[in-house]
Amino acid sequence: MTDKNSARKSRYLFSFTEVIIFLVVSGLLVGFVLSIGTILELSRMRAQISQLSHFDEAVTNFHEKFDGLPGDLLSVVAEREGLPAGNGTPSHSDGDGKISPCNPGWQNHLGCETALFWTHLASTGFIPGDFNADNRLTDERLVDVSVTLAPYLPQSPIREGVYVAVWNSDDEQPSPPPALPYGNYFELSRLMGIVDEKIVDDPGALMPKEAFAIDEKMDDGSPVKGRILVNGNGKWPEDAWGSLAKPDEKGCVAPNKTYNTANYFIAAMPTCHLAVAITCCRGAREK
Repeated sequence: MTDKNSARKSRYLFSFTEVIIFLVVSGLLVGFVLSIGTILELSRMRAQISQLSHFDEAVTNFHEKFDGLPGDLLSVVAEREGLPAGNGTPSHSDGDGKISPCNPGWQNHLGCETALFWTHLASTGFIPGDFNADNRLTDERLVDVSVTLAPYLPQSPIREGVYVAVWNSDDEQPSPPPALPYGNYFELSRLMGIVDEKIVDDPGALMPKEAFAIDEKMDDGSPVKGRILVNGNGKWPEDAWGSLAKPDEKGCVAPNKTYNTANYFIAAMPTCHLAVAITCCRGAREK
């Protein structure tokens, strides 16, 4: 009888030991997977910050070499340098310091100076890539693109479908207050394509924790002030890239006007896109 009890206890003990080993190994595996995920996430964030910094530096270097902004470079100067250019009329390579779409005030169009911008930087070697602002886009808007914008805009390293666009926040922007300060901006957005000449964007580009990490590293960590601002909600024309996102408990910006990272679930939901001011040559009209 004693031998049977001892055997039973041994079997129970062995089973308990197996459970402990299983739990320890499972914990280690979960920790390993989470660590890999964190490393990959941090790598993407560093890559995004590096990309934006490189683009900003490229604009400054281009301006120093050609005495004008990419895309907006005066048509006669662009042609002299062998670069594609518009016809020199307003918003068509006019050299006025604004990187503008074909029609001033409608930032949801891709074409003219906003398309030439990337072609100028790439063709002069200041950024990598081969962007296709051909003669069709020097004086016209892009009409319909439903698959990918990669030939026209650089992709973000954050995730597929997120692109970096460029535009100018001027007096004619069709957005309600609060308006962005005057100047040229990079826009980090999830863009779905071009339909009937208008950019179709989705408010879900970045998670609040990602937007905060970029803002904190490159600026002041605030979504409503400084060089980097949370921008737009994807509804046209009631709200466009030139309008600050509205504070909301379920949005990118919390009611207290900070990035909504305190809410664990919202912090990991892609509800943000960012406007990043280009530091070069913001001009006398800057507010």
